[in-house]
Amino acid sequence: MFWQRSNYFMVLNTAIAVGFFSVVPSPLAPLLALLGFFACISWALVTFGSKYWQSRWEEAARRLEADCCPKAKLFAASKDEVHEEVEHSLNRGNHHGTQAWMDERILKKPSVSFQMSMLALFFIGFWVLAFAVSLCMAGHA
Repeated sequence: MFWQRSNYFMVLNTAIAVGFFSVVPSPLAPLLALLGFFACISWALVTFGSKYWQSRWEEAARRLEADCCPKAKLFAASKDEVHEEVEHSLNRGNHHGTQAWMDERILKKPSVSFQMSMLALFFIGFWVLAFAVSLCMAGHA
C-alpha cells in the first residue's frame, strides 16, 4: 500500500510538472505550481501517516511474537541480531565491485519511509520555487 500511494503522488507530480513546463510563462503556471504544492503537502502527510501505522503494526507484531513464539525473533530481535543476519545473508553472495559497494550501503540500513518523506519535502520546495519563478516570469511577460 505504501508504494502504491507514493507512486500515485509521483505520477500526479509528474503530470502537474508536465503541465507546468508546457504553459510557463502563462497565468496558468502559478496555479499549476500551487496544485503541485498542495499535492506534495498531501503526499508528505500520507508518508507520515503511513509510518505511524507501520510503527504501530510492528509494535503489535513484536508483542504478539513475544507472547506466542518468542524464539522466532522476527520482530523482537535486537538491532545487532538483525544486522548480523543481514550481513551473513549478503556475505553468502561473495560480491565484488559494485555489488560489494551496494552491500555496504545496504548494511547502513537506509529508511525507505524516510527517503520517501524526504522526496515529498523536496518536491514541496520545488513547487514553492516554481511558483515564485512563474510569478516573476508572468510579471516580465
